[in-house]
Amino acid sequence: MNNDNNDVHDALLLDLQRGLPLNRHPFADIGARHGMTEHAALQVVESLFESGWARRFGGVFDSRQLGYGSTLCAVDVPADDLERVAGLLAPHTGVTHCYEREGHPNLWFTMTAPASELKAELARTAERLSPYTLLDLPALRRFKVQVVLDASSVGRAAAKKPTEPDSDDGMAAPEISEHEKALVRKLQGNIEVIADPFGAVADALAWDPDKLLQHLARWQDEGVLRRVGIILRHRKAGFTANGMCVWCVPPEDIERAGRELAKCPEVTHCYERPPWEGFRFNLFAMIHARERGVARGLFERISKDVGLDDGAMLVSVREFKKSSPVFFCEA
Repeated sequence: MNNDNNDVHDALLLDLQRGLPLNRHPFADIGARHGMTEHAALQVVESLFESGWARRFGGVFDSRQLGYGSTLCAVDVPADDLERVAGLLAPHTGVTHCYEREGHPNLWFTMTAPASELKAELARTAERLSPYTLLDLPALRRFKVQVVLDASSVGRAAAKKPTEPDSDDGMAAPEISEHEKALVRKLQGNIEVIADPFGAVADALAWDPDKLLQHLARWQDEGVLRRVGIILRHRKAGFTANGMCVWCVPPEDIERAGRELAKCPEVTHCYERPPWEGFRFNLFAMIHARERGVARGLFERISKDVGLDDGAMLVSVREFKKSSPVFFCEA
């Protein structure tokens, strides 16, 4: 493949991650942006699944808008017991990511559950992991959430205008009808890669296709639905160095630092989280790079640019589980 074709492929890959247009022929539209036919764009998507680069084609939702809560958890486990403990977590449908990371704590995972049940679920999980102590590190403020990786740039996420920082405090659980829950369940899986994927979803759920598209557009405007697109397996795509960067920042400087980190194109996530005894860091950011040395260089440069000098980077050593959140399937 020549350089021009590589550039087109990488640009198309970015658009596929950012989200498809909400119409009856989204691949025709997204292909036309890059001088490709609908058929050629579909072939690229099929090749992403065949190569293992793509993990899922479906909807990405804001869990809070669906009445769910989520949190980041950590536990420090002796190396000889790590696989057993990770094996306790992996089958849990609410655990979407589970990694061994360098340093202490060494086992990290995310937990998602209906907001009214999250506290109880964490208590049950803490009991299951005993005698090891569970650290609960919920997001106090979100400065950025954008997992879109640029294959043409090493260790670089696609540039995105940072959003205003937000908080989980005071958010009322929305009313989601049974009809809407069925739509969420359909979109959170793998949608069929065909010319009219939304038409197929509408047929499966007995929705009028135009009304379904209008509903999805409204959800996007309201922030319920972030996008419908391709979710990559980052390691397969070459981003093997997954670095969780953490800093200890004075409370009065958190907002400034979080906003500055959110502007960095290499940062995909940025949150304020509560410190714990033994883990005093309160500002978290995720970066992805092709090599550990590149990730280390990014961490040092970002720290310097933002004026943060009390930090560390915890690189992923092993991936025990990586999946998307599942909603309305507790039964």
